[in-house]
Amino acid sequence: MWDQANESARCADGPLWVALGDSSTQGVGASTWELGWVPTVLKRLRDETGDPWRVIVLAMSGGRFRDVADRQVPVLRTMLGPADLVTCVIGSNDLMWRRGTKGVLADARDAVEVLPHGTLLSELNGPGPRPAALNDIFKSGQQSRDLQLFNIWNWPSGRGALAQDRIHPSDIGYGHMAELAWTSIETTVGR
Repeated sequence: MWDQANESARCADGPLWVALGDSSTQGVGASTWELGWVPTVLKRLRDETGDPWRVIVLAMSGGRFRDVADRQVPVLRTMLGPADLVTCVIGSNDLMWRRGTKGVLADARDAVEVLPHGTLLSELNGPGPRPAALNDIFKSGQQSRDLQLFNIWNWPSGRGALAQDRIHPSDIGYGHMAELAWTSIETTVGR
């Protein structure tokens, strides 16, 4: 699905948005991939600006901080050239599937350090000290990399917002994500 869409976007003209991250950026859990937050925001971006925006999704299912730093950003830099907009939603898999804190924090620092200047980076929600520590690292990127922070997980309600797997967002959850992302993207693109 994204491979074909990415190739079409790569060959087209218009402002370029590159989306980094994990399965939530791919729309996993939605009833159809077109109902993920990225296609929803892309349509709105085109409608609101009148420009032929295109998106390339480099996010990967199971993506972690190391994947952003070692795989996704290098593709962006070497194969795509400068993007007009870069978003990154990452960290959930690191929080859910990795034990300990030291390695996760080190990987987060590495990812923040290589993100293009001005990237819109989503903060994380959740209980305990690890999400807060990661958000502190993200905030340090505001100073050093001019990262623009937003929170794509700050949903107004969790009712019906998870897919059947109880991990990924549902169509409702992706609707919440699209609204939260749009607020930041609209400000960033200056429309």
